[in-house]
Amino acid sequence: MNKILFCFIFLIGYNLWSKTPELEAFFVAAKNKDFETARSISTKMENAVLERHLNILTDLMATKSVSSDFVIGIEQADNESVSFIKYLIAGYQNNYAVKQNNLEAYKNFLNALKLAEKTKKNYFIKAALFGMLDLFAGEIFIGSKQYQPYLERLTELKEDNVDEVLLLFYRLIFLSKTEEDLSALDAQYYTYYEKLDSIFNGFSNNRFYTDFYYEKGIYYKLEEEYDKAEDFFIKSDSMAFHHNLLNDYKFKNAWQLSSVNFQNQNIKVAKRYLAMARRHSKKLRENFYNDRLASAIFQKEGNYDSAYHYLRKSVDIEYELGYKNNTLESSILTVQNQTDKLKLDKLELETSNAKIRNWTIFLGMLLVLGTVIGVLVNKNAIRKQLLAEQEKTLGQQKVSNILKEQELATIDAMIEGQEKERQRVANELHDDLGSLMAAVKLQFNSLEASDKQGNKETFAKTETLIDEAYGKIRAIAHAKNSGLIAKQGLLPAVKQMAEKVSVASGIGILVHDHGLDTRLENSMELTLFRIVQELMTNVIKHAEATEMNIHITNHGDTLNILAEDNGKGMPLDKTANYGNGIGLKSIDKRIHYLHGSMNIESEIGKGTVIILDIPI
Repeated sequence: MNKILFCFIFLIGYNLWSKTPELEAFFVAAKNKDFETARSISTKMENAVLERHLNILTDLMATKSVSSDFVIGIEQADNESVSFIKYLIAGYQNNYAVKQNNLEAYKNFLNALKLAEKTKKNYFIKAALFGMLDLFAGEIFIGSKQYQPYLERLTELKEDNVDEVLLLFYRLIFLSKTEEDLSALDAQYYTYYEKLDSIFNGFSNNRFYTDFYYEKGIYYKLEEEYDKAEDFFIKSDSMAFHHNLLNDYKFKNAWQLSSVNFQNQNIKVAKRYLAMARRHSKKLRENFYNDRLASAIFQKEGNYDSAYHYLRKSVDIEYELGYKNNTLESSILTVQNQTDKLKLDKLELETSNAKIRNWTIFLGMLLVLGTVIGVLVNKNAIRKQLLAEQEKTLGQQKVSNILKEQELATIDAMIEGQEKERQRVANELHDDLGSLMAAVKLQFNSLEASDKQGNKETFAKTETLIDEAYGKIRAIAHAKNSGLIAKQGLLPAVKQMAEKVSVASGIGILVHDHGLDTRLENSMELTLFRIVQELMTNVIKHAEATEMNIHITNHGDTLNILAEDNGKGMPLDKTANYGNGIGLKSIDKRIHYLHGSMNIESEIGKGTVIILDIPI
C-alpha cells in the first residue's frame, strides 16, 4: 500500500515538474512578443485546462482586446499554475474591456503576483508584474507613484536586454504621464530615452521596434520636431502591420499622426488621420482622446460650436473614466485597506515564529550577558572618570575666563582713564602752556627790540628755539585731541589730524587708505585712532624725521596699519623692549587688547617701519 501511494505521489510531482520548462518557455515567448511560439507551446500541453487557458491568455496579450464574454472562475481544484494563469486572464479582461474595471483588474493582477511570489518562480512573478504595469501605463494621467514598487521589483528580477527594454518603456510612459503639461517633463525622461536609443543600436528583436519607433515619435513630438515625429509614427505603424499588431497600434499611431499634424498647422491632414483613429477606436478611453483632439482642431478652425460639442463629450467620458478622481489609485487604496486584516494575521504568525526563535536565542544570550554586563560596568567607570576630568577642565576654563574678563575690564578702564588724561593734557598744553609760550615769545620780541646793543645772533637762536618749542607743543596738543573720531569716523579723523600735525610740526604726514569704505565699531575706531596718534607723537618726539607715511588697509577680516618714517631710526635691541613710558609700550598694550600683533623694523639713519595687524 505504501509503495502504491509513493508511486502516485511521484507521478503527480513528475507531471507538475515536467510542465515547468514549458510554462517558462511560454512566458519567455510572450515577454518577447513572439505570440506564435507561445501559442505553439500552449497547444502541446497535456493538461487540457492549462492548454485552453494559455490560448486565451495568448489572444489577450497579442490583441489587447476582449473577444468574448468568457468568465474566468478560480476553483479549489486548480493547481498553482492554473490559478495563476486564470488570475492573469481575469486581470487582462478587466483591463482591455471596452469600459475598464480598474479595481477588478488590479485585484486579479495582485492575486497573481502574490501567488507567483509564493511559488518563487521568477517567470511567474515577471508575468504578473507586466500585467500590473500595463494597467498603470494605460491610465490617462498618473497623479502619484503607486506603480513604483512594481517597477522596482521588476528591476530586481531583470535578466536580459528584453527586460531592460521593457523597463525603459514603462519608465518613459510613466514620466510622460505624471504631468498634464508635457513641457514640464522630468530630466530623467531624456536620460532613459538616450539609454533606450543606445540599446536599440544593436538590438536584434524586431518585434519591439514598433514600440521603439512609437517612443521616438513621442520624443520628437515633445521636442516640437513634428516632421521627424510623423516619420517615426508612420514607421511604428508599418512595423505593427508587419508583426500583426494592428489592433494595438493602429489607433495609437493614427491619433499621434493627427496630433503632430495639428501641431504643425496641417489641419486637413490632421482631420484625415483623426477619422482613421475613430475607425479603429473600440474603448471608452480612446473615444476620450479622439473627442479632446477634435475639439482642439475645430477651435483652431474657428468652428466653436463643434469645438464645444466635442469638448463636452470628452469631459463626460473623462468623468466616466474617473480620470480627475484617480479611480485606479483610489481603488488601490481600497484594496490595500481590505488586505490589512490579512497582514495582521500574517504578523501574528510571524510573531509566533519569532517567539520560538527567541527561546532558541535566549540560552545563547545568557552566556553573553555576563560579559556584556562586565563591559558596561567598565565603560561606566571610564565614563565617570572622563566626566570628572571634564568637570575639572571646565572649572579651570571658567576661572581662566573670569580672570580674562577682569583683565579686559581693567584694560577698558585703563584706556578710558588714558583718554580722559590725554584730553586734559591736550587742553592744558593748548590753553595754558601754549598761551604761556606765546606770551614768552611776545616778551622776548619786546626785549630784543629794546636792546639794540645786544647780541643779535644770540637773540635769533633763542627765538628759533622758542618757535620750535611752541610748534611742538601745538602739534602734540592737536595729536592728543580726539574730538573728530565720534562724528566723522576713523579715516577722516586720522587724515585731519595728519594735516594739522603736519602744519604744526613741519613733518610731511600722508595717510593712504585701501578698502576702508565703512565704519568700524565705535570703541575699536577710538582705540585705532589713539594708536595712530601715538605713532605720530613718537615720530614728532624722537624720530627727527621730515616725512611720515601711514597706510591703513582693510583685508576683510583684518585691518593692517603700516607707519614708516625717514628719521634717524633706533637700535633693534631697544625695539624689543619698546622703551619706557607710554610710547611703543602703550601701542603694544592696545594691540594686545585687540588680539592683534605688532612688528618693528628699524635701521640707524634710515628710519623705522611699524606694522600692525588687528582682527576686525
